[in-house]
Amino acid sequence: MKIADCQHLPEKFAQPKTDECQENHPCSHGQRVCLTCGYVGCCDSCQMHLRIHAEQTKHEVMASYPADSSSFIWCYADDDYLEPDEKINLKV
Repeated sequence: MKIADCQHLPEKFAQPKTDECQENHPCSHGQRVCLTCGYVGCCDSCQMHLRIHAEQTKHEVMASYPADSSSFIWCYADDDYLEPDEKINLKV
């Protein structure tokens, strides 16, 4: 899905609150960051802390963390990856 088509995208991307899972859980699969508030949690392949956060807060959009060339944005509500465009991407 094109990122501009997602109705759940926050107006401005929040900065990560920390470098590691806020639940103090090490995850070898990588961390995820809530783009609404900056909460950092484990991915679905580990303890699912970010998914739990999304369900509890209705903060639906997250990104892989830390951002690199293989980064992605995911919307839990749409159950889909969001394809960045020139105006909206992880580098902004």
